[in-house]
Amino acid sequence: MIFTMAAFDVVANEASRTLLLFSALLLVIWYFLGRKVNSVLLVSSLSLLFLVFVLNPFFIIGIMLLVVYMLINFFSRYEKRNQYTHIVFSDYSLQVQKEKNRWFGNHDHSQDRFGFEDINIVRLFGNDVVDLDKTVLVGRDNIVVIRKTFGQTKIIVPIDVEVALSATSIYGRVSFLGESYWDLRNESIAVNSPDYQESHKRVKVVTNNILGDVEVVRV
Repeated sequence: MIFTMAAFDVVANEASRTLLLFSALLLVIWYFLGRKVNSVLLVSSLSLLFLVFVLNPFFIIGIMLLVVYMLINFFSRYEKRNQYTHIVFSDYSLQVQKEKNRWFGNHDHSQDRFGFEDINIVRLFGNDVVDLDKTVLVGRDNIVVIRKTFGQTKIIVPIDVEVALSATSIYGRVSFLGESYWDLRNESIAVNSPDYQESHKRVKVVTNNILGDVEVVRV
């Protein structure tokens, strides 16, 4: 998309368009007359073509983004090759609680409750701690949804509640019950505690972010 914008900008700019046409003309002359004589015309044509694009801001931004993408992709593949996951589940449980959303800053979502209400948090950025230790869960599916761009997320669950986690991230790490972790690179993951399907006290946690780690822990 950015390189397309760069091409349109070159065509729209009179100076760039003139240099581009002159470069094409030199290339045509070299092709018909100078291929077997020397490469001066070819070098001149390619130099003008390079000058046209290297002075274009969209082209420079596109090259920078391409380099960043290649670096992120390289390191993510390198980390995954060296990642070791050992999964051991224990019989523990979970609990949830609700508060109003704040778009910025760090926030601790915890309060005393006798009945659970589904939690739906929407944030721009910031760290969040959802403490479910003092929340009473009823015999149904209880849901915690957290959507934000940047920031860390920590879910604290009690030992008598089963938990299922569905996490999506562009770049982040997911840690589940202290037993295992996964590095996400534009990926999604779904995992649940062993007795989640049979338990009457359970909670489902759904997180979506661009950059940030998600941690589910027991207390």
